[in-house]
Amino acid sequence: MTIDQQWGDMMDETEFGYPPQQEIIEGDIKKIISYEDRDEKVVKVTRFYKLTKLKVPKPIADRKKWKKFGDCSSDGPGINPANSMVGDAVFLTLATKKEQQEKKEDDVAEKMAKLKASGQGMVVCRICKGPHWTKQCPYKDTLGVALDVQQEEANAVKPPVRAPGAYVPPSIRKGEPQDSQTRQRDENPTIRVSNLAEETSEKDLQDLFKPFGPVSRIYLAKDKNTGISKGFAYITYNRRESAETALQTLHRYRYGHLILQVEWAKPSGS
Repeated sequence: MTIDQQWGDMMDETEFGYPPQQEIIEGDIKKIISYEDRDEKVVKVTRFYKLTKLKVPKPIADRKKWKKFGDCSSDGPGINPANSMVGDAVFLTLATKKEQQEKKEDDVAEKMAKLKASGQGMVVCRICKGPHWTKQCPYKDTLGVALDVQQEEANAVKPPVRAPGAYVPPSIRKGEPQDSQTRQRDENPTIRVSNLAEETSEKDLQDLFKPFGPVSRIYLAKDKNTGISKGFAYITYNRRESAETALQTLHRYRYGHLILQVEWAKPSGS
């Protein structure tokens, strides 16, 4: 309820020009009566507040007991609208991981659409053929090893075509027995392990396969430029029983965050 009064009438009520603020509490309703200057008129303003009890941390409760100072030194507990202003409440909304991932995917899709519309060359992953860099491929752990092996086999050096009558070493003659070194390597029990992580080292393989028996040779395929593991290796044992035990135990064995694939190595001539 608002009552307009003339300035001269209010001057008689108080020497400061404004009557003191009144606070009336009726049950859970608090009524505050104050006077303000609006459009060169003194206006009586009545505000109603609903009182509620909330549990707050102890430091906040202690802070409410601090003695007021300045223009608020004579005010009671709470906020005096005549000399204080409460800002709008600001609510902090935390985004979940799912929302962040969806936003990231939307941003990537938008960038790809702009790139496609510009007519520039598209980046294609060599593993899954998706529109991203191979190093950032989300399917690298599951598809990378198999595709690397296929790529390596496809890029394998084919035997050169020799002219008729040219000399052919006995080790590569068709139908001729292989040399002793190659034959000995094929006769040794060798297993092939794939789906290895990039950070795998020969020492890691030694620690993993040595408990099954004496290991005579370990070959870990690495990239020539970066030295990073290509994801597969060959383990040669002195005894076939040791190789069979390692194959049966470590096939589909979880090593780090990947599942190992262990099988018998194929002869070098096949």
